[in-house]
Amino acid sequence: MRVTGPPHVRGLDVRGPSCQLAVVLALVAACGLPGPASGQEVRLDGEPRSEAQEALRRFLDAERFTLWVRDTVLARGDTVAGPVLLLEGRARIAGRIEGDLYVVDGDLFLRTGAVVAGDVLVLGGGFYDSDLAEVAGALTYRPNESLRVRPTAGGFEIFSEVEPEPGFELDGLYGLNLPTYDRVNGLSFPVGGLVRLATAPGRPELAAEATWIPAREDVDFRLHNSWHVGERVRLGLFADRAVVSNEAWIRPTWYNGLAHFVAGDDVRDHYDAERFGVELAWVSPAPPIWEDAPAWQLVLSAERETAASLADRDVTVLFGGERAKAGRHRGRDGIGEDPYWLARAGFMWSARGRRGRVGIGVGAEAGFPDRGEAAPGANDRESAAFLLLEGRLAARRVTAWGHAVDAFVIGRVDAAGRLPARRYSTIGGVGTLPTVRLRGLRGARMLYAEAAYAVPLVGDATLGGLDLFARGSAGGIGTPDVDFGMHASLAAGVAIRLWEVRLEFGAATGSTAGGAPDAPGVIAFVDVRTGKSARPTQMPPRR
Repeated sequence: MRVTGPPHVRGLDVRGPSCQLAVVLALVAACGLPGPASGQEVRLDGEPRSEAQEALRRFLDAERFTLWVRDTVLARGDTVAGPVLLLEGRARIAGRIEGDLYVVDGDLFLRTGAVVAGDVLVLGGGFYDSDLAEVAGALTYRPNESLRVRPTAGGFEIFSEVEPEPGFELDGLYGLNLPTYDRVNGLSFPVGGLVRLATAPGRPELAAEATWIPAREDVDFRLHNSWHVGERVRLGLFADRAVVSNEAWIRPTWYNGLAHFVAGDDVRDHYDAERFGVELAWVSPAPPIWEDAPAWQLVLSAERETAASLADRDVTVLFGGERAKAGRHRGRDGIGEDPYWLARAGFMWSARGRRGRVGIGVGAEAGFPDRGEAAPGANDRESAAFLLLEGRLAARRVTAWGHAVDAFVIGRVDAAGRLPARRYSTIGGVGTLPTVRLRGLRGARMLYAEAAYAVPLVGDATLGGLDLFARGSAGGIGTPDVDFGMHASLAAGVAIRLWEVRLEFGAATGSTAGGAPDAPGVIAFVDVRTGKSARPTQMPPRR
C-alpha cells in the first residue's frame, strides 16, 4: 500500500515534484513534522476481529494516506492534505487535517483549534480530546483493541495481540466484595469468583458468590453458568437465594448501606427470593470500556421464583435511630410465598459522545402462579397472572458553555392481570422526592422523573470540581384500588463532584414536607448521587 499525501501549505504551489519535496523538507526542518514514508506498505494481518478493525482494513486498502511513525506535532495554522495514519507514535494536533485520522497503538491529543475534516479512529493507546477541537466525521475510540505494529521488509504490519482470558478470577479485593448494610440483614459479607475454560468449546464460565449474613445466621448464594453459542450470543443457567429489591435504580448498593448506617436512610424495600432459570443474552459487537458508538444488549430469560417477606431488624443507626424505628415494619405487606413461573425480556441501548451520553431501556415480565405448589391459605389476590412493563431514559449533556444537564425517567405499569406485592415499587425520601416521607409512596404503578442543571464553580463539567446545582423531581404511585397521584420537589445546593459521583449539600421544598400531605416546607439534606442506569430491572445486573 503506497503512502501519499504531502502536507499542504496555503499560498504555495506544490503540484510539481521538486516543489513538493522542498515543502516537505522545509516543514520537517522547521516544525518537526515527519514526512511521508514513501514506498512503504501497511497491511492488517489476518481477518478483522471487530467493526473498527474492518474500518481500518478499508482505510488501508484505499492506499492513499500520509504515514506518521514517530511523535508528531501539527501546529496551529499547519495543514496536512488527505488522510493520516499514525502508528505507535504520539500526535499533538492543533492544526488542520483534510481527511480522516487513524491511530493504531498510539496516543492522540486534539488541542484547541484542531480540525479534522473526516473521521477519527483510535485503536488502542490513548485519546485526549478538547471541547474546542472540531471533528467533522465520526469519532471512534476503542482502547480495548489489542493491536500492535511490527516492521516488515516493505513497510509495517498491524496484528492483533489477544491476551488469553484467565482461567480463574476473584471478585473485588482477593474475592471480597464491598460489605452491604440494610435494615433487614444488617451487615453482610459477600465473596465471589469465576472459573473459565477459555480454550474449551463455547468458553464455559461458572460465576459464584456467597454472602454471609451474621444477623440471620445464614448464607445467601448466586450461581451462574454460561456458554458462548456465538461470538455475541451467550446461553446461561442460574440459581440464587438472595435478598432482592425493586429500588436498586435509586442508589448504588454501597451508598444505600452507608446512608442507612449513618442516618437510617434505606430507600429500598426488600424481600427474600429463591430463583432458578435459563437466560439468553445477545450483545452488540465487542464494546470497549468507553464506547462512542451505540451499544445494545437483549436478554431473554425464563425462571421460577419463590418469595417471602422480610422483617426489619434492630440494626445500628448512628443518627436518626428513632426515625428509623418509627418507620420499621414487620415485612413487605402482602408478599405471599407462592412460587411463580416468570418470562422476562429486557433491552438496553446506550451511546456516548464527546459531550455526554444517553441510554434507553425497556423491559417486560410475565408471571404465572404455580398453582400446584401454592402455599396453604394462599391469597388469590397475590396469586394471579400478571404482565409488568418498564421503561427508562437516562441522559447527560455538557453544553457548549461548560454546564451540565442530567435527566432520568422511569415508569412501571401493570399492563395486565394483578401485580403481586413483591413487584410493587417504592419512592420517597432523599434520593427521589426529598420532601416526601421515606418510602412513603408504594404501589403497582410508578412514574418518576428528574432533571438537574449544574454550573461548575471550580473545575469543569467532565472531570470534576465544585458545582452549583438545581434539580426538579416529580413522581407518583398508583394501585388498582387507589388513584394515581403526583408529587414534586425542587432542590438546590452545592456538590463536590468527581466524574459522575457527586456529594451534594442542599435544601429541598415541595409536596408533603414535614409529614403533612401537600404541606410545603423546606428541608436540608446531604446525598451522594451517581449517574443512573437505563438498564431495566428485567435484565440481570452486569457481572
